[in-house]
Amino acid sequence: MLIISVAIGTGRLFGQQRNFTMEDAVLRQRGILWPETFRQFQWRPGAPMYSYMRGNDTLRIAESSTGKRVEALSIKALKHEFERIRVEPPYSWHGYTWANGSWLQLWLPEGEVLVSADGKRVEMGWRIPEGADNLHVSPRTVGAQASRQDAPPQQEWLQYNVGQRVELINRKGERRVVTADTAVGVVNGRAVHRNEFGCNDGIFWSPNGERLAFYRMDESMVAEYPLVEIDDSVAKAKPIRYPMAGGASHHVTMGVYSVADDRVVWLQTGGAADHYLTNHAWSPDGDFLYLAELNRGQDTMRLNCYDARTGAFHHELFRETSPQYVEPLHPLEFVPGGKGLFVWQSQRTGHNHLYLYQESGKLVRALTEGDWDVLDTHGFAPDGKHYFVTGNADNTIGRDLYGIAVSSGKRTRLTDQDGYNQVVVDLAGNRFASLWTAFSNPGGVYTGSLNGRKNHTLLVAKNPLLAYRMPGIRLVTLKAADGKTELYGRLITPPDMDSSRRYPVVVYVYGGPHAQLVTDRWVGDARYWELLMAQRGYVVWVMDNRGSAGRGFAFEQPIHRQLGEVEMADQMEGVKYLKSLRFTNSDRFGIHGWSFGGFMSMSLLLRQGNTFRVAVVGGPVTDWRLYEVMYGERYMDTPQENPKGYARADLRRYVENLKGKRLLMIHGYIDETVVLQHQLQFLNACVAAGRYEVDTFIYPGHPHNVRGKDRVHLMNKVTDYFEEYL
Repeated sequence: MLIISVAIGTGRLFGQQRNFTMEDAVLRQRGILWPETFRQFQWRPGAPMYSYMRGNDTLRIAESSTGKRVEALSIKALKHEFERIRVEPPYSWHGYTWANGSWLQLWLPEGEVLVSADGKRVEMGWRIPEGADNLHVSPRTVGAQASRQDAPPQQEWLQYNVGQRVELINRKGERRVVTADTAVGVVNGRAVHRNEFGCNDGIFWSPNGERLAFYRMDESMVAEYPLVEIDDSVAKAKPIRYPMAGGASHHVTMGVYSVADDRVVWLQTGGAADHYLTNHAWSPDGDFLYLAELNRGQDTMRLNCYDARTGAFHHELFRETSPQYVEPLHPLEFVPGGKGLFVWQSQRTGHNHLYLYQESGKLVRALTEGDWDVLDTHGFAPDGKHYFVTGNADNTIGRDLYGIAVSSGKRTRLTDQDGYNQVVVDLAGNRFASLWTAFSNPGGVYTGSLNGRKNHTLLVAKNPLLAYRMPGIRLVTLKAADGKTELYGRLITPPDMDSSRRYPVVVYVYGGPHAQLVTDRWVGDARYWELLMAQRGYVVWVMDNRGSAGRGFAFEQPIHRQLGEVEMADQMEGVKYLKSLRFTNSDRFGIHGWSFGGFMSMSLLLRQGNTFRVAVVGGPVTDWRLYEVMYGERYMDTPQENPKGYARADLRRYVENLKGKRLLMIHGYIDETVVLQHQLQFLNACVAAGRYEVDTFIYPGHPHNVRGKDRVHLMNKVTDYFEEYL
């Protein structure tokens, strides 16, 4: 069954004046052509006020109840104050935070800069030691800030790295060396496991600032992969450690440094050396550490507790297993005043939900349940009675804020605008703000209380595209290849469409885990390039197949051990729908995608007969044996365990099917995610098979994606290829 939802498009609501330029579509979508919002919105601690960026130079502080401006802090006006402390004034307020209710904090190349909320003073905090990066300040404050909220905050210690050395410095200038381990192939204090499993940091202060936990990653057993820098007249090798599926993987351990004792103990984790240590959490008193430990096969997770004072294993709380895979992404969170109770997130039922446990590991109850997913968490109310989450219980492709009663699991929806609510939660202040849009509504900003009282509108955004000749845009639902799972698609048609014409079709696809392309945001979350293509006479189609994000584990896991198979089957259901439309030209279908989407685009071009005529791909995986251990083995197991799955997904096997088609392959020259070898080996297979219908373009100096002004060049390249061959 097919259902077409509310559509937006040409008409009086949208002006019919001009077309998008590529600069509009690429550089201005998230700027002046996106619905107005409060950029970098933050709550002012302890005051009924909020702040946001107005342009780059100005930071506004306003009253919560009225929106009336209280202060407007200008970088230009503060220029002399910055110069007084020997700091180059920043370009913008981007990245600011409230250090407390009286001082704003910026981290600049020189170090920490503190700006008073009245805009009268700029003070220097921590100066960054020479050669240092990876900075983390301890949570413990000293000096006047310990007793006066209006004093500039002074944390006791600054942690930093100099290369792989982890060091500390205090306010007196005294330095400590946490680890001087500089062995070749060893990484200290930085993110591990190639940022999988939520591992985005490598330094973790205890809540009381008495201890510092840090990762140590030994990559010496992983082969060096050659990348090359070409900036100098003689190119230089810059190798990276890249563990490929089925090969040697790195070994990770965790140390705990005691500030009082000036020594490190190592957690006695045991088990296989190439396991994954993820999702650390401190006990409230800072004496114990909890880790989600995952075996390399990624089918068994053990939640373990360690004594941070000695490193000794304390106890296993519980374990989770799955015939497919377990992917822990979030640490446990203790309930304030809950006497050891904590909340754990798990996908064990097919959806991501919350579970309340005792410190021993005994399950108390499920806090959430049903055919929806907890998609983000915002923490506990100070009294521990409610936990706040973002989820999709009321709108599968939308987002709402909910309060969950810890005692009963009762769920209360707090956002009242249908659509996609991106929230900023202030737990101590019992309040939230939603910066929202919806498919056919540019949205705005509103605030509310966490106890459910009436919400208050701060901004009603105007349609930013009134000056443009708008395509028709529809959200579509249809059934997956299994005949029962509902899929969401976005259909964009040319403005002023001629009913007698049959238009060429461009499909944009990602299709893999950890990404969702169709949501209930402004214009369905469409990239403005899709609108540009429609203006140029193309029908554009995007659909999230099974395996993609936002719909839970049950929706994702059918791809296990067979990447590309289920995803293609679902995408072909979308193709059937497109071919049923009287205005599409079935002989002129093109497809475009990047990374996993590049793999999908090539798979559909080469393995689905003559369905697609042209494909433009960027950074594509062409052979999963060349991809990294953590992601690749989660979804495919090892090549040794799953040789047939890897062989089916090896796109070199299908180069003969290029005959009569065109393929453009694009790659960043220093791609550390999908290494250039993927493209080179595929091109080599094309040469061997005598297939010349492939073109290639390399972006020097760019990694896995092409960002900034060069993206205009990229999208012109993509567009021109479709114009020429489709």
